[in-house]
Amino acid sequence: MIRKNLYILFTLASVFSLAQVNFYSELNTTEAKVNTPILFTVVLEIFGEDLVQETPVKMPDLSKFNSDYGSEQNTLIDPVKKIRINQMAYQFALVPKQTGNIKIGSALVRVNGKIYKTEPFDIFVKEAEKKPIAVANNPAKSMYLTMQVEEKEVYMDEPAVVILKAFSRNISNFRNLEPAKFEPVRNLAIRSIANFDESIEDSENNYSSQIIGMFVIVPKVAGVMDVPPVEVAFTNHKNSLVSNKVKLNVKKLPAGAPDNFKDAVGKYNVKIEMTDKSKENLEINKAFNISVKVSGCGNLSPSIVPKILPSPDYEIFEPKILNNSVPTTKGIEGEVEAQYIIIPKKRGDLKIATESFSYFDPKEEKYVEVGSKFLTLKALNAQDIANAKTTLQKVNDYTNNVLEKVDSPVISTEKLKVKEHKDIRWFVIFGNLSIVGIGAFLFLYFNKKIKDKKKLLLEKKTTSTQPIVNIEETEALLRNKKKFEADSYFNYLNKKINESQPSEFFKAFEELKTDADEYCLAHYSSTFSDYLRNNFGLSELEKYNQLIAKINIEKYSPYSSKEKQTEILNEIEDVYKIL
Repeated sequence: MIRKNLYILFTLASVFSLAQVNFYSELNTTEAKVNTPILFTVVLEIFGEDLVQETPVKMPDLSKFNSDYGSEQNTLIDPVKKIRINQMAYQFALVPKQTGNIKIGSALVRVNGKIYKTEPFDIFVKEAEKKPIAVANNPAKSMYLTMQVEEKEVYMDEPAVVILKAFSRNISNFRNLEPAKFEPVRNLAIRSIANFDESIEDSENNYSSQIIGMFVIVPKVAGVMDVPPVEVAFTNHKNSLVSNKVKLNVKKLPAGAPDNFKDAVGKYNVKIEMTDKSKENLEINKAFNISVKVSGCGNLSPSIVPKILPSPDYEIFEPKILNNSVPTTKGIEGEVEAQYIIIPKKRGDLKIATESFSYFDPKEEKYVEVGSKFLTLKALNAQDIANAKTTLQKVNDYTNNVLEKVDSPVISTEKLKVKEHKDIRWFVIFGNLSIVGIGAFLFLYFNKKIKDKKKLLLEKKTTSTQPIVNIEETEALLRNKKKFEADSYFNYLNKKINESQPSEFFKAFEELKTDADEYCLAHYSSTFSDYLRNNFGLSELEKYNQLIAKINIEKYSPYSSKEKQTEILNEIEDVYKIL
């Protein structure tokens, strides 16, 4: 009887371990203010295929809030436990209508005849701040973050791209956000993507959205992993925004990996070459450089670069690693190079080979064998290198050797006396002295020619240049200075309006502004704004400042109409026509 009861208990335990329901809700704060949004999330996770959701998720009464609603559904397979996971997430941006204590009740759902419910929440709602500056000082109250993973199912060591997006009712709040940063996460390698589209887009329910961060993450273990939330701070503000967390289904790599496989996932090329390609001969016991390069896209890193195999024919040292890879929306792209110093130890052919290399292609879902790369070189001794030289090279080497030994007149005389008894090549010595003499003569001749030419040019310049000695000539020179061609800028701006190119329109104005400042600095020793204040008074300066403010606002507007740009162009012409 006892054995039978134990069997029943173990059976029930195995069933519950494979089939279960997680049903919970989250609230980003329990204190709020009227007309300030809060984030309410309901998550339903059903593990296993034996459980069936019989009713839709019934949300609590939210009539005391103005709400914006969004949902997402995912199906994942846990590769370790071999369980299917159905996940549904419902997210609400709730704006309280009244003050006081407000209760958010439980959400309900029925799965396999059993009713599940979430925990209720009590929220305390305060009066909204009446001062407009308070809203400006706390942009977090009208913003929220979402985090998305482009590919929710990847292989182990396969890069995935995470997108962090901010939503706001006021587009100026986007400028107050600090750069998004991931905190270090165990079993996840994370690199930030530098270049991505930061344009502002219109979203639903009067919100605007902007991508504020993109990251490449490389999972190191298989299973269902949680990508943790990201916290983004505000410039000069204590508050911050916190995103949601997302789940990533990481699959194990298929069986049958080659013995030389070192977790390289992606698509790669390998090559080995000499760093100094102009070097013709290798000499025994003298060092030279070899590089091994791996290029492609995937989880590219120094750890996957194959090493050069050791050999008794040469001595090898630890390499210097050059990592020229960058994270992109496709993964980690570029090249990783290992530079080795090698010293040949024997004369003759030298075969330098790398370890065998292979990688897993996630698109083709197969392993690719690249094999070993090798380089065949020839090592020579000093006698071989000397015999391989031409007659001219030997003469030059001998001449250089003789000149290196000529230290002073006294020492050279002594050396010549000693060498009189030997076979001294007087022809070579007198030939080199003749070359030196001819070189000195040519140097003196051309140096004199250059000096005479410079003297002649200086005399012409002195006679032709006459200084301005009176006020009338100075005023005439100032009047003849090149005028600022404002009309050409006006015509170009009008052309960009007609071509419906708002970004080019505002870019052209920045060029006009910069050129006007440079013109005023050159002619009046002041910027254009100082020129307006000094010559036309504060009214013109105020008109200029209002124009700049209007352009800065319109430039970041998601919709910039032709009518608005034409109105701005008229004001530009009114301000800059005085130049």
